[in-house]
Amino acid sequence: MFYKNFIKVACISPKVKLGNPLDNVNEIINCLKDAKDTSIACLPEMAITGYSINDLIFQEYMYQDNLNAIKYLLDNNPYDGVILVGSYIKVNDVIYNVCFVIQRDKILGLVPKRYIPKTYEFYEERYFESGANANFKEVEILGQAVPFGKLLFTTSLGVKFGVEICEDYWAPDSPNEELYTVGAQIVFNVSSSPEYAAKEKARKLIAAAASYKGNGAYIYVSTNASESSSECIFSSAILAYENGDLLKEDANLSIESKVVKVDLDLGKLNHIRNTKGWKRYLDIDDSKYIKVNFDLKEDKDFKFEEKINVSPFLPREGSLESLDNYSFKHIADLQAVSLINRLNYIGIKKCVLGVSGGLDSTLALLSIAYCYDKYGIDHKNIIAVTLPSSNTSDTTYTNAIKLMEKLGVDLREINIHDDVVRQEELIGHDKTKKDTTYENIQARFRTYTLMNIANMEGGIVVGTSDMSEVALGWSTFNGDQMAMYGLNAGIPKTVVREMVRFYIDIYPELKECLLSVIGTPISPELAGSNQLTEDIIGKYEINDFILYHFLVNGDEAARIMFLIQKGFGLSEEDAFKYVDNFQKRFFSQQYKRITIPEGVKLLNISMSPRSDLRIAGDIRKPKNK
Repeated sequence: MFYKNFIKVACISPKVKLGNPLDNVNEIINCLKDAKDTSIACLPEMAITGYSINDLIFQEYMYQDNLNAIKYLLDNNPYDGVILVGSYIKVNDVIYNVCFVIQRDKILGLVPKRYIPKTYEFYEERYFESGANANFKEVEILGQAVPFGKLLFTTSLGVKFGVEICEDYWAPDSPNEELYTVGAQIVFNVSSSPEYAAKEKARKLIAAAASYKGNGAYIYVSTNASESSSECIFSSAILAYENGDLLKEDANLSIESKVVKVDLDLGKLNHIRNTKGWKRYLDIDDSKYIKVNFDLKEDKDFKFEEKINVSPFLPREGSLESLDNYSFKHIADLQAVSLINRLNYIGIKKCVLGVSGGLDSTLALLSIAYCYDKYGIDHKNIIAVTLPSSNTSDTTYTNAIKLMEKLGVDLREINIHDDVVRQEELIGHDKTKKDTTYENIQARFRTYTLMNIANMEGGIVVGTSDMSEVALGWSTFNGDQMAMYGLNAGIPKTVVREMVRFYIDIYPELKECLLSVIGTPISPELAGSNQLTEDIIGKYEINDFILYHFLVNGDEAARIMFLIQKGFGLSEEDAFKYVDNFQKRFFSQQYKRITIPEGVKLLNISMSPRSDLRIAGDIRKPKNK
C-alpha cells in the first residue's frame, strides 16, 4: 500500500522449523497473506532454512531443499509486493549468505552479506564468503539471471531501498551508510540476532543512529525465538525507525509467527534530505550500484496503522517517544536561560509585559517568573501590566489579576478606554464602527504604553505572541507583533496550552486559575468577549497541524489535505478550506514576520526571518488545485 509518499511495510518474524525449508516457506506464505495490504515484506536472515543449520550448509541435500523451497515460494507467492527473505546460494562452489529480493515469481536481486562474523557464538567464516569479495554481478539461479552484489531497488514513483544483513549493521562502515548516500530512503536489515541481557539497548541505539544520520527509515527484523535453544535464543526483534524516531518496536521473545506493519513517511524523509547539506560534501559514486526496478502501485484508500497524531508538535498519545525526549521542563529551561542571557547582556533585571489573562500572556508571565526563581531575581522586577478596555471580559481580567497577585509581581492596571476614544477622535474615526482600525488602536496603544513603561523603568518589553500567531499573522503590526524580546515566538499554540498546564506542578497555588485560563475560549477581546479567534482563523489544532506538515515535513497542499481528512475526519472541501486559508494568511503575512523581535528557537522549526524562515515579504501564495 502506497499513496502520496506513504508506504506500508510488513516486518515478519516467522515460526521456524530448523532444517525444514519447505515447512518454513509454507509458514512464510501464511504470514504474507496477513501482510497483503503492504508494499514490502521483510523477513529474517536465513529464514528459509533457519540460521542454526551450521554444518548442514555443506550438505547438498540441504542446499537442494533450500532451492526447492524458494522455487515453491515463487510458484505459490500470494503477495504482490516485494519480499526480502534470507537464505544462501552457491556460486562456483563458494557459499554466500544472501537476501533474496522477490516480486511475484521473479527474483529481482540477491544482496550478499558483506561482514562475516567469527566471534563468540558466530562462526560464519566456516561457511560463507563475504559478498564484498565477489568479482561477478549476476548469477544464474532457478533458471533466472539475477543481479548480485551492491543493489539499489527503485521504482518510477520515487521509492528507493537497500538491504543489509545482520552483522553488516554492527560494522563501523555499515552498508546502510553508503545506501543512504546513493539515494535509498529505506534500509532493511534481515537479521539473526541472538538475545541476551542488555543487547536490546545496543540494537536500538545503532538503528536510531543509522536512520538519523542517513535521514532515512531503518527496518530491522530478526529470527524468531522458535528456531533453536541449543546454544542461544534468537531475539524475534522488530524495529522500525524514521530519521532517528522509533515508530514501532516488538521486542517480545516469540515462538509464534508475528507480522508487524508500519507506515513510513517518505515525503518527510525527502524533505529532510533536501534541507540537509551533507550530500554536497560527499564523493558519491553510485555507479557501483546496480539499479533494480520493482513494481509499486498507488492506492488512494491508504489506511494508516496508527492513528494520525493530530498534535504533531506534541508526543503522540501512547507514543514510544517519552517526555524525556520532549520535556516541558526543558522548554521552560531554554526560555529561562535565553531571557537571563538577554537581561545580563543589557545589564538590567526588569521585564515589562502585558497580561490579559489569556494563554499566551499567562505563559510569558509564568516563564519569566520561573526564570527569576531559577536565577535568584525578585519577582518585583517583573512589571506586569493589565490594560483592559471596554471589550475585556470579566473572566480574563479576573484571571490576570489573580495570577499577578499570587506571583507577587509589580502589578499595574491601566484602563485604556478613554485613550482609545481619544485616538479615534484624533484621527476622525467613526466611533460606532468596531472595525480593524478600532481593534488595532487598542493593540497598538497597549504596546505603546508598555514600551514607555519599559523606558521609564529601565526594562525590556517581553512579547507574548506565539508561533501559531506569528505564522498566521494574527497580530497587529507594530502592536502585539512588536516587543523587545519574543519569549513565546518559538512555541505553537497547542504547546502553549500544555506548557501552561505543566506550570501547575511548578506553581500549584495557581492551579485553579491556570485551569480557568486553559478552559477559556481564545479571543483577542478587541471587539467584545464573543469575538472568538478560532471562529475567524479556524481551530488552532488544525492550523498547527498544517504548520508542522508544511514546514517540518515540506508537505504540499494536497498531501496535507489528505492527512487532515484522515486525522480530523473532515471532508475534502473543508480540508481544502483549512489549507487554503492557512496559505493565504501565511504568505500574505510574511511582512510582519520580517520585523518580529528576536526570540530563540525552542522546537525543530522557527519563524525567525534571520534563521529558519528566509522569505521575501511579497512572496506569492501557491495555486492549489
